[in-house]
Amino acid sequence: MNDTQRQALRAVLEARREQLLSELDEVRQGHAERVSNADNSPQNAFATEANEVAQEAVRDAEARRDHDELVAVRAALQRLDEGSYGACIDCGADIGLQRLQAFPAALRCINCQSKAESAAAAR
Repeated sequence: MNDTQRQALRAVLEARREQLLSELDEVRQGHAERVSNADNSPQNAFATEANEVAQEAVRDAEARRDHDELVAVRAALQRLDEGSYGACIDCGADIGLQRLQAFPAALRCINCQSKAESAAAAR
């Protein structure tokens, strides 16, 4: 991977980091607003509460996914700074430009990723 490609991937990672931070901030603000605007009236309370709980569960799952991706993006940026970006953490081989363009935070080459997923599925 040359410097131009590395810089392009850095720009993608930085843009994704900012997008994730923004999305997580929106979740935090939305939660604060829902708490402050909570309606405690007994009218249709059970149905309303059940709907809100379901919606909150979806928002929480999305926020966890965003948080996990943010951790991966930050780690990729750190690897870029350290000079180890693009090397598989398992075998040390080149991850490959196409894989990094598709998933810039990739930790493993496609072979090692397949092995890791197979091992996780076997558990």
